[in-house]
Amino acid sequence: KSWKRAATNRNVKQTPSFHSLPDVHPLIRVVALLLFTTGMALARPVLLAAGSAMLLLLYLLAGFPRMDVLLQMLRRLRWLLLAIFVVYGWWTPGTAALPALGNWSPSSSGLYAGVFRGMALATIVAAVHLLLQLTPRAQLLPAVMQLLRPVCSRAMRERLAVRSVLSIEAVALVQPVVSASLEQQRLRPGGFAALGEAARSVYDLVLERAAQADTAAIEIVELTNPPLWQWLIPLVLAAALYPG
Repeated sequence: KSWKRAATNRNVKQTPSFHSLPDVHPLIRVVALLLFTTGMALARPVLLAAGSAMLLLLYLLAGFPRMDVLLQMLRRLRWLLLAIFVVYGWWTPGTAALPALGNWSPSSSGLYAGVFRGMALATIVAAVHLLLQLTPRAQLLPAVMQLLRPVCSRAMRERLAVRSVLSIEAVALVQPVVSASLEQQRLRPGGFAALGEAARSVYDLVLERAAQADTAAIEIVELTNPPLWQWLIPLVLAAALYPG
């Protein structure tokens, strides 16, 4: 069976319908995401407020898809967010926010910068999550290929897309295997020796499943060009995020 048919069948079963959102070309969605993330990375308060409001509206129209996954993604970033807050708060020169602490006090400007940088990262993660939920994999990969068309040959674009597909499929297969193996190790003491045994068993099981897997052709179908009027979406977004 071909990749196109298999992906279509999975999307029919797993991808919800979003009747409130317009049918935007996948390439336009990817370009809009790149512009959005660039604007959020500047961590300016006005841009963060506008971007957050825009993202909240899109989530509302989409019906807040898979918020449990988004919360899990943000929870995994909690230490990185804390590190950003500490680095900016305590290593940015400025007026002490807590004068009673003396030299141990963070600066007021550093705390503000840390909060805004953390908000920027969280907003970018939420935007990526929304794109992945709204855009099926069978459309997202060709959209990336189409974006790379001016700088890559067709063979290179296809190779990149195939490797992306295989990587995604491999992660989906390995994750339950690793989770089951780690769950078993919790019930057995043994320290690093037990952890090494778990890694070896996971490796052997992955090789066994790879040997038993059916060979399937991966068909890469390039998308048609988006309608010209849809290019107004990234243009309006760029004008809103980069007014000056």
